[in-house]
Amino acid sequence: MSLPRFEYLAPGTVREACELLSQHKGRVKIIAGGTDLLVRMKNREANPLYLVGISHIEKMNYIHYNAVTGLRIGAMTTHESIANSPIVREKFAILALAAAEIGSPQIRNRGTVGGNLCNALPSADTASPLIALRATVKLVNSKQERMIDLEKLFTGPGETVLRDDELLTEIQVPSPLPHTGGAYLKLYSRGAVDIATVGVAVMLTLGRNETCDHIRIVLAAAAPTPLRAKEAEEIMMGKKMEEEIVEKAAQVAAEEAKPRSTPEYKREMVRVLTVGAIMQSLEQAKQP
Repeated sequence: MSLPRFEYLAPGTVREACELLSQHKGRVKIIAGGTDLLVRMKNREANPLYLVGISHIEKMNYIHYNAVTGLRIGAMTTHESIANSPIVREKFAILALAAAEIGSPQIRNRGTVGGNLCNALPSADTASPLIALRATVKLVNSKQERMIDLEKLFTGPGETVLRDDELLTEIQVPSPLPHTGGAYLKLYSRGAVDIATVGVAVMLTLGRNETCDHIRIVLAAAAPTPLRAKEAEEIMMGKKMEEEIVEKAAQVAAEEAKPRSTPEYKREMVRVLTVGAIMQSLEQAKQP
């Protein structure tokens, strides 16, 4: 199908983009890589009269790292850039691996991390690892900016707390603590490698005697939004990393899941993937 008619607007600054969003409220969409939006428009699932293209805006495509302040990623940074970044692969491997899992090379070279988050699909591959990494996001309009925890961005499938005149411009990730490991595992349908049927992201920090000092368990495609399995996290906290505790936490994570379809199957897959992600994280955390 052909695209519906629209007017393309190309602001040169973030402020101009926000002003255009405010001017055309309810009739406008941001387009970055366009890998999701253009498909939705062809399928008549979205029909904006205006597209605000932000690829022309300078300084929204970057990866910066500082040992004290952590990682900063511009919203226009592509999945391929994240997957291949030496510093992301070294310090934030869970994110690099998740970015490498997205779609095909063509999609990874055009799709952006900001678009992946703002589309707010429950299956978004970068969302769960970034929440596990305790990421925050910068939301900007023409008058001010605000920082929020990434896990608070999502309100439902395709829905976020972004206001009509706001743009997500940056993702910030604190540096992991020593003795921390992470893993992102996902299950996908054959022939649909870019869409997770279920995913689990885990970040785990070990304390003395291999006890769990900190842990985040975040589920993808198992609820209307990316979901932290907080009850499962509580089970792990302060406990020695033994098989019985891991299995118990995985079972509780499965019970916390809120899948919209095939619930028994997805909960069982959450359990299996949670065990695997915790064990992979544990092995990484043990490394010197």
